Amino acid sequence: MIFLHSYNIASSYAKYKNELDLCKGDEMPMYINECSSFVNENITNIEEDPPTICKAVMKFLNLLKEENESYKIEGSKYLFYWLHNDILKNKSPVQITLILYKELYRRYNDEDNSNILNKYIDQMNENTSDKLVKLTGIYDTFKKFENEVTSEGAEKKCTSDCVKLFSTYVHECRKGYDNDFCNELKIFREKYNFFIKTYIFCYEEQYFLPPVDVFDIVRIIIVPFVLIIVTSFILPLLYKFTPFGSWIHRIIAKKKNIFHNINEETNHLIHSYEMKNNSSKTGNYNIAYNSS
Repeated sequence: MIFLHSYNIASSYAKYKNELDLCKGDEMPMYINECSSFVNENITNIEEDPPTICKAVMKFLNLLKEENESYKIEGSKYLFYWLHNDILKNKSPVQITLILYKELYRRYNDEDNSNILNKYIDQMNENTSDKLVKLTGIYDTFKKFENEVTSEGAEKKCTSDCVKLFSTYVHECRKGYDNDFCNELKIFREKYNFFIKTYIFCYEEQYFLPPVDVFDIVRIIIVPFVLIIVTSFILPLLYKFTPFGSWIHRIIAKKKNIFHNINEETNHLIHSYEMKNNSSKTGNYNIAYNSS
């Protein structure tokens, strides 16, 4: 199930975007029968012709089929983001993009009939698609920020739109307990903060993305409390009904004897010191008295 909860496509999306854009611009007549009748009410941008989008996706899927496992996994995920962001312009919910995504794959598979990409396409669902869009989107925003602040003559700028997005996603991560999503946010935070500090030279804490992890206060309180209760029940039973009790008893008795001997020796030393000190004081007094 590596595909289902893996979002690492987000940091390497550029190569897949380039491939899809090339497929979209390719005018070679392919997949005409599969795409000439394709329409989609959600593709409303007049610059995006549904049959052209359909043919671009067909060509990209055909390319994926010949690639290695990693490329298939990441490429099929980026295809979803490309449809959602570049074609539907983030105006439709992920559910709509998911329908479009699977419809285009169905058309491709009807012609190809190899089913070789089924396990990658079929495992996309609303939750993973939503997180994938968010992570890839924040990397996209970061890339634009990088290009902006590192271009020739650019003014120094220590903050970006990534900060607000990151804050929202961290809240979702903590609320949803999605470890993969949280881990990807941690990776993004490291990259972003490194760039802010190393390339823009912004060192104030306010410009850095905050940590993803948060202490679970309830757990911190409950766990020690439970341990105390369990210990209070178990120790008396161990002491009374197992060899552990006699062993503890011997240890405690031995410690008591040691402390008792130490106290006696200490008292003896103090008593001897006081007697010697009193004797010394008496001698001094007598000398002083006789000298007068």
